[in-house]
Amino acid sequence: MAIIPSESGIYQQIFGTVYPDGNSMSGEGFNVRKLKEGTYVVEFERPFYQNPAVVCTIMGHEWKTFNMSIAILEIQPQYFVCSTSPENYPMDCAFSFIAMGAC
Repeated sequence: MAIIPSESGIYQQIFGTVYPDGNSMSGEGFNVRKLKEGTYVVEFERPFYQNPAVVCTIMGHEWKTFNMSIAILEIQPQYFVCSTSPENYPMDCAFSFIAMGAC
């Protein structure tokens, strides 16, 4: 987690990696809960002022992840919800993320 002062305000950057079971692999300033198969909620310890910009990327061995994708289902100042899946059903997968916005 980083707090970044600028001329236009104070910004927060939270980044991390998450195991397929929903446990945190690395990063700080967030907690993760696995809601169901392939669906995770990442909760920010310090909420953003408005909805942050969030980017997620699938992680793992090529032979396990070449057909996987990740979708951000909802973004709020306190959390975001994402889902990992192959073509047509949710499936657990590791992922990394970064969230940035005003705080």
